[in-house]
Amino acid sequence: MPSALLFFLGLLVLQSVSPDLFGIQLLFGLIALVVYILVSQIDYQIIFSLHPVFSILSTGLLILTFVIGELTRGTHRWLDFGSFSLQPSEIAKPFILVSFAVILTTVSQNLPKITKILLFSLLPAFLVFFQPDLGSFLVIFSGLLVIQFAKIPFKYVILFILSLSLLSIPSYLWLLKDYQRDRINTFINPYADPLGKGYHVIQSVISVGSGGALGKGLGQGSQSQLRFLPEQHTDFIFASLTEELGLVGGSIVLLLYAVIFYRIYTVSQRTTDPSATLVSLGILRMLFFQVFVNIGMNIGVAPVTGITLPFLSYGGSSLLSLAILLGIVSSISSQNRYNTHSV
Repeated sequence: MPSALLFFLGLLVLQSVSPDLFGIQLLFGLIALVVYILVSQIDYQIIFSLHPVFSILSTGLLILTFVIGELTRGTHRWLDFGSFSLQPSEIAKPFILVSFAVILTTVSQNLPKITKILLFSLLPAFLVFFQPDLGSFLVIFSGLLVIQFAKIPFKYVILFILSLSLLSIPSYLWLLKDYQRDRINTFINPYADPLGKGYHVIQSVISVGSGGALGKGLGQGSQSQLRFLPEQHTDFIFASLTEELGLVGGSIVLLLYAVIFYRIYTVSQRTTDPSATLVSLGILRMLFFQVFVNIGMNIGVAPVTGITLPFLSYGGSSLLSLAILLGIVSSISSQNRYNTHSV
């Protein structure tokens, strides 16, 4: 399974750059595997039918984050349970997408009911934005763009996209934190402050380039081993990987992602259930967006947004979210095979 291979590649790099986190990540991976198996064995139609419950629970968790969540770097993103921390925005991703897609395929083609979709499905998405967690919000938004494939009037699709796009203008001017605006400005010119705001991007690009074709070998990457590269186990794990495993290692990672994308797309095209098609395409877009932005910011062609690299980056909440997403795709695929054989 490509996702498992990516996870083990991530473990190899993690053992090299942050060995103290290896055991924790391995435990997270085992928990995620159990979650994946459980979700994949449930009929996806049962999961879809429970979308109002999941939406309410997601909204409740996100609100709870504002009330009792730990304040980290000026944001409320985590719920602490002793030695265990949960990031509700990660867990909310699959449920926001499922709610949005299911409602989208069941409403009639009129503006009041389409507006209900926005109010019901987008509330938790905007709670993520106001934490603020711009990276997770953008990932969710990329999934919600499956509205273009729904059987609703095209003018409503344009209205939806324009509305959210227009909201981003005042968001940039008034709602974004200073560090978020700095990230965008740094992306435009990282060398304006090479030892400050542009340091992350510059060090990441150096790491990627210094790996060459075959890399320096596990444990031999100077940028990651000497901690010149910040967040080498999360946001910039791709730079750590390519420094130590080179272009070959980076190419293998891209190939594995391509296989995952192809398989999800195949599932989306084989199912005859409109909701399943939208959810599969939404999951595909979410994963593609994460991979594209994370690798882009590692090589200096996208702004740093705090978006992790699926299956490779350290983090239990992210692995749990990915397990749910792939479990849903697997359930859709299994149900499609069953229906095909029973016809």
